[in-house]
Amino acid sequence: MVVGEERCPKYPSMPKAYCSHCQGLERGTADNPRFSLVEDYFNGCPVVEVLKNGGPVHVWDEHFRFGQRRAEILIACMASLREFWLSTDDQRRAFASRVTENQTRGLRIQIYVEMHPDFEHSTGATIDRPWLRLHALPPDNAHIGLGMMKCQAICAVEEHLKRWLRKQGVPD
Repeated sequence: MVVGEERCPKYPSMPKAYCSHCQGLERGTADNPRFSLVEDYFNGCPVVEVLKNGGPVHVWDEHFRFGQRRAEILIACMASLREFWLSTDDQRRAFASRVTENQTRGLRIQIYVEMHPDFEHSTGATIDRPWLRLHALPPDNAHIGLGMMKCQAICAVEEHLKRWLRKQGVPD
């Protein structure tokens, strides 16, 4: 072993230089999903779809797909998405509401947490999970609701999403 050689945090016996996990070559798994962006058209309009390990991000949401304006909203809110994704459930519940602005794109977005029924406990009680809501303020009215996994997915494809927006003629 070379002194000072960086090691993989997941597989400490493996140097980062030779680790498929650290090099991004590992196949997607439940613990380490691989997110990708696919360009498409919906009703003649350009859209992108976010995939997890080549399929839907969630089994109950077959297509996580959106167009240009929602993509702009997501990019404008990237810091909040990353904060929400990397937080614990308790931190997500206490997530402070805020408004973010991107003057270049003419966007003001209200960001807040909304509780969303997730599953039913064996006792019959409904368990709510915090979801991040992005609501564009007038003159826009677009809104998006994202759980932790979709926030992670958007963060993972951020650069691809920015490139797609540039292809649509949207300035940085």
